[in-house]
Amino acid sequence: MGYYIVAFFYRIAYWIVCFLFLFYYRISFEGRENVPKGTAVIFASNHRSYLDPVLVAMAAPHPFNYIAKEELFQNPVFGTFIRFMGAFPTADAKNPAYDMLTEATHRLEKRRHLTIFPEGTRHTDGKVGRGKSGVCVLAARSGKPVVPVGLVFDSNNLHFRSRICVRVGKPVYAADYGLDETATPHEMHAMRKAIMDAIRSMVEENPPFPIQHDEPKKRTSIEIAQQRRRQMQRNQAASQTTTDETRTEE
Repeated sequence: MGYYIVAFFYRIAYWIVCFLFLFYYRISFEGRENVPKGTAVIFASNHRSYLDPVLVAMAAPHPFNYIAKEELFQNPVFGTFIRFMGAFPTADAKNPAYDMLTEATHRLEKRRHLTIFPEGTRHTDGKVGRGKSGVCVLAARSGKPVVPVGLVFDSNNLHFRSRICVRVGKPVYAADYGLDETATPHEMHAMRKAIMDAIRSMVEENPPFPIQHDEPKKRTSIEIAQQRRRQMQRNQAASQTTTDETRTEE
């Protein structure tokens, strides 16, 4: 009974959110027909913004589950709400035996879709980062197909009437790569590469509209750290060049 109550309120929230998003942004979809019917699906998407879980869900009107940071559940009201809407934490400090992958597999068995971001963090510059093997582990354990999703924005800074395209790729099956729950991360390399290559091609090749490559106004902490590291390396290289030139002159 609990499932049907959640599904009922999910669909109400789904259509309300769809209306608001379609009013504020210009959203288009490609490849919706690639989503397998009659089974739960693991949607593996690139990560651009905090809107991404909603954008992925709009591609398939069926109750979704989401993996969220443990910190988001610390607020009793908000935590209860997102749990009700299908979110579950990456970890649970109050329950040492809690395992995210086991929980995700259990929910997939209940025929609820799952959205996962293999990159592990947002990339605000429109590029697709290196994926992690967690999505392959989950696919091998559950036997559910992985559907790559590419989120394409017309700008690195969303605003009113920004254009967004949600591209849905063809499903990838762990069985096609000979993977089961005993597979090692090394054995999952080919499947992980296939998923990330599919996402990268949808995001970085043949854009559905002109893209403005503007400077992101809000970068993630990881991107800021990477930018600082690259700047330090450039400064060190410039300093070394200056030192070498000085020695040559002497």
